[in-house]
Amino acid sequence: MPKMPQLGATLSSDITLLFLCHSLLEEIHKNSHPCRKIDYVRDDLSKVGVMDAGNQKSRYGYNGVLITRPTFYNILLSKVPKEKIQWGKRMIGLKQDEHSVEIECEDNLVVQTGEEGAAKPKVLFKGDILIGADGAYSSVRRHMYQAMKDEGIELPETDMAPLRFDSNCVVGVTEELTEKEYPALGNRSGDFYVIIGKERAIQVYLFTFAENRLGWQICGQMDKPEEYDEKDFRFSDWKPTAADELCEMVRHYKNPYGGTVGDLIDRTPKERLSKVMLEDKYFSTWFHKRTVLMGDACHKHLPFGGQGANQAILDSVHLVNQLYGIPSNSLADITKSFQAYYDYRSPNAKEVFKSTTMVANVLSARGFVSDMVRFVALGHLPEFINNLGMDGMNTDRPYLCFLPPPPGQGTVMPTPQAVPVHYKGGPMAAAVPVGDQ
Repeated sequence: MPKMPQLGATLSSDITLLFLCHSLLEEIHKNSHPCRKIDYVRDDLSKVGVMDAGNQKSRYGYNGVLITRPTFYNILLSKVPKEKIQWGKRMIGLKQDEHSVEIECEDNLVVQTGEEGAAKPKVLFKGDILIGADGAYSSVRRHMYQAMKDEGIELPETDMAPLRFDSNCVVGVTEELTEKEYPALGNRSGDFYVIIGKERAIQVYLFTFAENRLGWQICGQMDKPEEYDEKDFRFSDWKPTAADELCEMVRHYKNPYGGTVGDLIDRTPKERLSKVMLEDKYFSTWFHKRTVLMGDACHKHLPFGGQGANQAILDSVHLVNQLYGIPSNSLADITKSFQAYYDYRSPNAKEVFKSTTMVANVLSARGFVSDMVRFVALGHLPEFINNLGMDGMNTDRPYLCFLPPPPGQGTVMPTPQAVPVHYKGGPMAAAVPVGDQ
């Protein structure tokens, strides 16, 4: 099993509700902190404003939580039989037709344990569908788009354009700390801080985790982003790294939990520190024949809105629901499922993409006008406007249609759930048709 990046994941209330159906919520709560608000401060800790999530439990049924990704992954992996997962495979080929889809992979695990310079063995996998959940640099997407071009299918220019980068990001999770050093660890709260640099477009995010660790994330705009594109950073996705110049720029920032940001950097082992170039992009083409995309492979969000993991999980639920009850493995039936999934999820994912980009612009812009925008947006919005914004992010609360709906949905009703396109049973509660019935 490969090492997981030492990042944090914010699971919103709509996602925590989903895990109740799978008896995972208790374990997630045991290893996470509830997240109800974000405090925004300047690098001298003077207050900018607060983004208050309000009473999520009463409005949506459950609180959002903050959890480390390795912990979250391990909880999910504990429910999957080990023989169901193949590690260390790199996709290098794709074939699909009316009857099946086949991928060719290099077996990197065999190479790592074999002789130096040995040829990489190839392995074939064959199935009815292929789901590309392999991130922003998706090999599945690249091969699918190439196959479409070879078949004479014209793709939107925006889909074929390379990813563009405008920010660096360094993240870390400290070694285990004590409550004596950092009393905030005893609060068992996932509320966190964002420090906005005064002189440069830099933001520092600070979190407390359930394992008595502090997490931090430093984001800064690149000086000449136009000089870089996807080919420059294809293999830089969350790799371990040494603290670099971005860290040095913020070492002196005061830490609202105590001490300085530099103290946290010094308490972070190298294996718990990663660097990446940030990019965002929305793709319009999500499926072709027996292949379909989800998560960052079709909508890569900037991390500022905390929506990357949430949107990928929502994709997976709606895709599974649209495959439920499929009468055959024919290409026609599979296409109907994929189209229904796209019709429902694509508009929602696009709106969230726009929102996270807007949040990034609000946080990174500098100058008097930008300061005034932050002053209003982060501290002086009427409660009803704040609630409207939070409702918009928490009303898509799906559940797997073959399981009973979860209890405790809160006072704000969720949007109606899409009926699986192949569903032939009786009426489903709070469901709306999607696609050709």
